[in-house]
Amino acid sequence: MVKNLKIYCALFLCFCFITIGESSEVEEVFHWKEVIFEDLPFADDTLIGPYPYNIPSSNDVQGINYHAASGLMIATVGRLRPGVPSNLNAFCTSDYDEGTSPHLWGFPNYARNTLKASFYNQGRRLNSLRKNYYPSYFNHIYADYIREHDYTIVSVYYPHIDERCNRLFVLDTGYLHYSPTQNYDVQNPALLVYDLPLNGCRSRNFPLIRRVEIPNHLWTFKMGLDFISFDYQPKGSCEDLIVYISNVLDNSLVVYDYKRGDFWTFADESMKPILSESILFFKTFTYFIPLGITNVVLGYPDKNGDRNLYYSPGSSVTEYIVSTKLLKDKKASYKYNREDFTLIGYRGCGSEAYRQVFDPETGVIFFGESNSHRISCWNTRLPFNPDTIGVVFESDLLLFPSELFLDSEGFLWFLTNQLPLMFNSADILDTTEINSRLFRVKASEAVKGTICDNLY
Repeated sequence: MVKNLKIYCALFLCFCFITIGESSEVEEVFHWKEVIFEDLPFADDTLIGPYPYNIPSSNDVQGINYHAASGLMIATVGRLRPGVPSNLNAFCTSDYDEGTSPHLWGFPNYARNTLKASFYNQGRRLNSLRKNYYPSYFNHIYADYIREHDYTIVSVYYPHIDERCNRLFVLDTGYLHYSPTQNYDVQNPALLVYDLPLNGCRSRNFPLIRRVEIPNHLWTFKMGLDFISFDYQPKGSCEDLIVYISNVLDNSLVVYDYKRGDFWTFADESMKPILSESILFFKTFTYFIPLGITNVVLGYPDKNGDRNLYYSPGSSVTEYIVSTKLLKDKKASYKYNREDFTLIGYRGCGSEAYRQVFDPETGVIFFGESNSHRISCWNTRLPFNPDTIGVVFESDLLLFPSELFLDSEGFLWFLTNQLPLMFNSADILDTTEINSRLFRVKASEAVKGTICDNLY
């Protein structure tokens, strides 16, 4: 496959023309030089274990998502270096003008986000009861678990808002990766679900709905548990939900039946990175970083409620599909036909996409391309190849498109930040320059003038 990909890239490198949309519609909504936290409970130089509580050069907005119904913006500050006082945070968009730098406050509060000195003792806090795992096990013990166990939000990378049922889903890896030699395995990875009330900006009260640990036998590298996609079943209840969790380091897709409380996983060869596409270019740095399957997106449902699930390894220019009918069958995870995971095409050379999102209004998938400084698009009604890929935004300001999502009002949001620098180098974050920028554009406007424009 790698050999064929190289030939394909050579053929299209000089002869592929890409249409660029009306990028003037894109607006920069917020930006941050230094992340400022509102009313921190401790002084910056307070020691938590061996590290100061707040080191400004360690803080960069990594993930972000918007709850349009309440005006609440959820933002993560990745714990990729010591001195991050609060990992999961929020602010209210009505409190800030466009072009400003909102202050963050801990979500659901600072107490849940504050690390403990004991976390740096290099001990794994594994729950021995996990050996008794069975389907619906976590549902049965959930209430007692929350009453009897304290929990801390250790390391969340991306927030995922379920606007249909007003909930926030986050994956806490439980792992602190400060550098290649500073790593702390704190606790099991867990899926946390919070209620997002419509008056959340005023009340700042966000009840925890569920906290479930990801079974040990489903992961090897828990730091790779990053992205979530929601698949509501035909009954339409908030409980009738299948959650797809991608692991970019294990090259696997974890499936979680929210109603039954059951987990299983698929690990197909197509989910692995392509080594020749694993070079990341960022500013003056070049990194070799093989990333497997990143976030997955779901197409339109058929009459049975099944969908095409589109996915790509982060270190690849390929795109694949598989039916959710297969993924929802736990028995199929033990034995399936490899041909069910189908290669549909290539985006083109240098188009490695870390993020993607499907817009049901236009039938278009948008991609955040990590090496090309652009947001591209593809209309799912067309074949998938470089000639059918359009570009809706391209700018040197788009250093690294870490985040890409759609809200219920039809806006496409994307965040650029310094993630490659924070994760792969020892360089200090320069807080005198803008490090992260949040953009938005109406999805329907973004595709105008490109090949992705509606085809009915």
